[in-house]
Amino acid sequence: MKKILLILIIILTTSCKSSINYLKDGEFKELKMPYSVKDYPDSSEEFYSIVNASGTNLNINRNRALLEAKTYLSGRIKTIINSVANQKLSFSNDIESEEFDQKATSISNQSIQKIIKVDSKIYKQKSGDKYDLWVVYKVSLDDVVAIINDSVLGFDISTDDISNVIDETVNDISNVVEETVNN
Repeated sequence: MKKILLILIIILTTSCKSSINYLKDGEFKELKMPYSVKDYPDSSEEFYSIVNASGTNLNINRNRALLEAKTYLSGRIKTIINSVANQKLSFSNDIESEEFDQKATSISNQSIQKIIKVDSKIYKQKSGDKYDLWVVYKVSLDDVVAIINDSVLGFDISTDDISNVIDETVNDISNVVEETVNN
C-alpha cells in the first residue's frame, strides 16, 4: 500500500513539475487579457463585445474597434430575430423569406446605433509608436426589443424570447461538443 502511495506521489509531482517547466523554460508565457468574457457575459438583458485593434493611429484603431463590435453585435441581433421568426412565422415562398431577411437586417442595423462603450484600455509600445486598443461594448436588449416591436415583422418579441433562443443555442452547442468528445 505504501509503495502504491509513493508511486502515485512521484507520478503526480513529476507531471505537475513538467507543466511548470513548460512555463518557466519554454519559449511561451501565459498572457493575461485586459478583459474576459467571464466579466462581460451575454445575458437576457445585454449583449457584449470585446474587441481589439492595433496600429500606429489611435483614431483609426478606435474606428476599427467600433466597426468590429457593430458587426459582431449586429450579427447576434439578426440571428436572434431569425431564430424567433422561425418559431413564430412560416413563409409561403422565397420572396416572403427574402423580404423578412431585409427587414431583419435593417432592424439589426438600427439596433447597433444604440451601442454603448462600457470600458477601454490603451497600451503603447515601449519602443515604437504602435498602440493596442481594447474596448468593451454592449447593446441593451430592451432597446433591441423596442426596435423590433416598433417594426412590422409580423410578430412581437420579448426578452424572454431572447433568453429562450440563447438557452437553445447553448444547449445545441453543448450537444455538439458532447457528440464530438464521445466520437
